[in-house]
Amino acid sequence: MKQALASVIANTRVADGVFIIRLEEGDQARDVRPGQFVHVRPGGAAGPTFDPLLRRPLSVLRSGACSTNDLPPEQYEVLYDVVGRGTDLLSHLRPGDLADILGPLGRPFELHKSTRHLLLVSGGVGIVPLVALAEDSLRKGISVTLLAGFRAANKVFPASRLPAELEYVLATDDGSIGHHGLVTSLIAEYLPWADELCACGPAPMLRALSSLERPRRFPIQVAMEERMGCAMGVCLGCVVPTRSGLQRVCRDGPVFPLEDLRWS
Repeated sequence: MKQALASVIANTRVADGVFIIRLEEGDQARDVRPGQFVHVRPGGAAGPTFDPLLRRPLSVLRSGACSTNDLPPEQYEVLYDVVGRGTDLLSHLRPGDLADILGPLGRPFELHKSTRHLLLVSGGVGIVPLVALAEDSLRKGISVTLLAGFRAANKVFPASRLPAELEYVLATDDGSIGHHGLVTSLIAEYLPWADELCACGPAPMLRALSSLERPRRFPIQVAMEERMGCAMGVCLGCVVPTRSGLQRVCRDGPVFPLEDLRWS
């Protein structure tokens, strides 16, 4: 983990209200692993600001440390959806500006050594850590299918920013593109092919995975999305119930085995 001022290389709109910001900070780019996140202090051309007070936790989309993409090794990308003041401030950053970044943080995905067919399931911006995982897995010779759900076509992550070897299957709530309905309704078709499943998205989507009919001991990992204060395990603002009691998403997660979680 490192706190640093990262240089903004690009800040590109890729869907309705959705941006990818490319940052340059060598240590963070080399250290980040799929599933980890960074804690970003919003700001603009004048530099980082304490208004709003809290940082924003954002998962890392891609890192130059992965040889399957075109990023230099000292750069990484973060995707965010503009939903409030903090992310709106981020959307106004331009190349040459500095962003105050703390990270990488949290526990990453760790695939079983025997996995050769990986099924990924995302909801909305939950696609972000799964893109990093897909790139890393493809580099290791693992076949990957990504089932991605969005509200509508104007929110869809562009296929042009994904590896060509990745099978990308879309679902939208309104049927404007891909399958009409919840992304979880697609899982049963692909589950017999998969050795392991990893997911990230809203809590109802992750909860639905618990009722999947699947082979015994079939591994499922999920990356949790929770609001955070410190992101270092001190404030206890992001705890979730697990079989081992309350655990912190920022330090004990954000990646958990599905069977360890308790749903209230």
